Parts: sequence; C-alpha cells; structure tokens
Amino acid sequence: MADLPDMQREISGGPLGDAAPAETRVLPLGAEPVSPDPRRRGPWLVGVILVAIGAVAVLLLADGGGDGEVASAPAQVGFADVVITDLVEVTTLDGTLGREGGDPISSSIGGTVTAAPEPGDVVSQGETLFEIDGEPVVLLFGDVPAFRDITLTEDVVVIDARSSGTITWLPEVGTTIEQGDILFEIDDEPVVLLFGEIPAFRRMVDLRGENMTGVDVAQLEIALTALGFNEDGDVTLDDEYSDFTETMVENWQESIGATEDGIVDLGEVVFLPRQVEIVSVDVEIGSSVAGGRTVITVTGPTPMTGDDVLQLETALGALGFDDDGALVVDGEFTTETKVAVTAWQEAAGIEPDGVVDLGEVVFLPDSVRIASLVTPSGGRVNQGGAVLNVTSSDIVVIAELSAADQGIVAEGDIVTVELPDSTRTSGTTESVATVATRLPDGTTIFEVTIALDDPVVAGDLDEAPVDVDIVTDSVTGVAAVPVTALLALREGGYAVEVDLGNGTTGLVPVEPGFFADGLVEVESDLLEPGMRVVVP
Repeated sequence: MADLPDMQREISGGPLGDAAPAETRVLPLGAEPVSPDPRRRGPWLVGVILVAIGAVAVLLLADGGGDGEVASAPAQVGFADVVITDLVEVTTLDGTLGREGGDPISSSIGGTVTAAPEPGDVVSQGETLFEIDGEPVVLLFGDVPAFRDITLTEDVVVIDARSSGTITWLPEVGTTIEQGDILFEIDDEPVVLLFGEIPAFRRMVDLRGENMTGVDVAQLEIALTALGFNEDGDVTLDDEYSDFTETMVENWQESIGATEDGIVDLGEVVFLPRQVEIVSVDVEIGSSVAGGRTVITVTGPTPMTGDDVLQLETALGALGFDDDGALVVDGEFTTETKVAVTAWQEAAGIEPDGVVDLGEVVFLPDSVRIASLVTPSGGRVNQGGAVLNVTSSDIVVIAELSAADQGIVAEGDIVTVELPDSTRTSGTTESVATVATRLPDGTTIFEVTIALDDPVVAGDLDEAPVDVDIVTDSVTGVAAVPVTALLALREGGYAVEVDLGNGTTGLVPVEPGFFADGLVEVESDLLEPGMRVVVP
C-alpha cells in the first residue's frame, strides 16, 4: 500500500494511495500526527510498551519524558467497534432517465386516417398502429422495413389454351391449385396441373411398335404415381410410355372426368414445379378460345424469399398463428406461410387473402410508445406521409462517463440507479459508446445506455435527472474501522487508539487497506472484532 505523507487527500473509496476517483469525499485529517486528547500534542514517546490486556496485546504510547505511564482516556470521547464487513468502492455518474426517440411512422398507402391511438399509449406486436380508410395497419416485430407485397412468389406464369373450344369452368382468383387439381375446362375437358420441370410440348401416347420415351414421359409417370395411380407398381418409372403407363393414364382420366383414351393430349396437362395460386382469370365462362389464348395467370415456380419473409413468419409464430406446427420459419413463403397469414388477417380484421400487401403492416424492432399524432383521425395522409411520432416503450438511462473513468463499466454490467425521489433500483448496461460526445461546456464524455431491470419503478417519468452508481472494486469479510479513527504516526505508519477497558486507551499499529463508505480496512494481529476504537 502506498504511503500517505500528509493525510490531506480526497477519499471516496479504494486502496489508500490510489488516485482519487470521480466522486470524492474530503477527510479532515491534518499533516501533523493526531492525538487522542490535548495532552498528546507534545513530542511522541520514542519507545512503545507492550502490555497484555486479556488475550490482546497493544502498544501503549504516553506523553512526554518517557515515564511509561498509560495515557488516561479523555473525559469526552467517542467509540466505534471493529467490525468484519464488506467494503464496496462506488463511482457515481450523472445520468438522465428518458425514452429513446424513433423515426416517425409513415403510411405506405394514401387515404384518410380513420383511427389512431392516443399519445402515451403503448403499441405492441400484433396490435393496430392506426387505420387508413378503415383498414388496420398492424405492428409486427422486425428490423427490415416493409418494402413490397409479401406473397407466394414474385413471378407469375401465364397459362394459355392449347386447344380450341368453349370455357366451361374456371377457378376463382386466390385459389391454390395443388398437383392433380383442375386449372380450367374447355368443352368440359379438364386441364390439370402436374408437377414437373419440363413444360408439356407434345402428345404422349403408347405407340405401336417402339415405345415413346423422354423426360416428359418420366415426369408424367412420377406425377401419376404420386397421385396414387400406380398402387400395384406395374409402371416402371423409366421414361418409357408402356402399356402399363397407358392403363395408368386411363384410370387417372376416369377419376377427373376426362375422356378415357389413355392419351395425354397437348394442353391436357400443365407441368409446373410446385403448387400455384390463381393470380388472375383472363376469360369468362362461355368464352370461345383458340390455341394460344391466355386463360389464367398463376404464381410462378420460384417461392418468394427474404429477410422480410423470415421476420413475417417469426412474428406469426410468436403471435400463435401456427398451432399445428406446419409453418417452417425459414424465410421462404410457402403454402403453409399463406395459411398462417390468412389466419392472422382474419383475427386482425384484414381481408383474409393470404397476401401481406405493402402498407398492411409496419415492421419495427420493438413495442413503441405514442409521443404525438402527426396526422390525427380524420386527417388525410399521402403515400409516405407521417402519421405518428413514437418513442421506445422502454425507459432507459443515459449516463455520462468521463474519459478519465473509461473502463469502469462495460456492456452487461449491473449498476444502481437513484431516481429523483431517492428510490434506488438496479439496471443493466446495454452499451458504452466508443465515440466521445462533447458537451456545451466543452467537457468530453462517453454515453452509457442503461436499461432499468424493473421499468415500473420509473412510473410516468418521461425525463428526469438520476445518479448512476457503479461498483468499481470491493473486498469482503475484512476488519474495518471508521476512517476517522486512523492516526498517522510522526515516525511513520498508522495506528488506531483502542479502549483498554479500564478508563485508559492505547495505540495499536495497523496496516490500512481498502476504504469506502467512511470505513477503512485495517490489518493487525492485535485487533479483534468487537474491540472499540476512539473516533473524533
């Protein structure tokens, strides 16, 4: 431990001799040795006398002349016990309690604001931020802003008639067509979706003589087998149109109401890699069509993917719209994603079409607190116009860390925050700035962001000055006395004056150590817990 040459130094905690930290207390100790009473202001006795008091030995120091007498205790003197305790060094920073602001929330569509929350309201995931023309705009959690319609796929496929005739049946827009489902009918002959990568390009038939072969034949056999028309395993999945293939085709045609001729005419099936959704119907029932006329438009073969899809699926799962566990949160919009979207839309009062239109949701990282209304209910907002000003729903504390105190706190550290009403509560350090901020008075500080572990204690406070206490060092289970009991000896070293129990006192040499909260750690073989020391 470093020496204290004059005892006139700033102390608030930490080992004696260390540089004083930011928050300090001044000890009223002079440079001259401290006497227990006026009779001890003369020259110090050069020698010491070791006396046994019970099981404890002390060094006695008498005034003047070396006569060896024990110093009498002054008539009026204060005492404090030697205690075993924990000492904690605390640095206090200035801080401000408040809420982090955010960018205004805008509408991705134009219209009239028909409903809006009140300032001070907190909006969480799944709740309505505002309504445009009676349609809810819902908050979902995510870091990527909404920038497009989120649906099954980004591309579309136009399906044309490959034969002439009259349209006798059409699906509705939004219908999902799975493998084996009918896309439309011409002259009551169904056109069916089968899965495959190679588009239909020819008539497939069992040729007399050498059998027809090809990848289109192979994917036909695979598709019909998947639909259950090869239960006996008679058809070998080998790209060869055999008699068994012809029989399988006839059975399939019978099941869908098509002419049972064992021949797959061009235009009788449409091969696509996956299920599709009807995007538009381009003709009407009863219309006459010729080969090449567009009948319907469906979603393309490539599923929509992206971070926006991933955070949508994550939000739907968190809100409980995947009770059966079918939704896979992988950033790929599948039929299962559409089912979850549709269920959520019904619950939210949105048209349940399975498509999240741009402007239907707002993605934000967390819940928000409404600060003010930019466009109140009844006001008109253009596309991209601001509707709400918001702040974080969480209370945070921004503390000012001086450059000299860098390193005393790090992300994840627990601190204590004292509110204006003297309430003390714990907080967790979220971040420590690495770039300095210069205050108006020229002081350079680094901002420390702290989250209250129990935000409720802040009540309705939106902004208030606070103190932030940071534990920078500590010791446990040490012997300690009030720091004012510590005496500096003229010949060097330190001592405390102990009560000998017979109306006299004596000095015990000690080695000071850690100090905090008005106490100092003392090491001595001559001190025991419970002994009394003199304090001014």
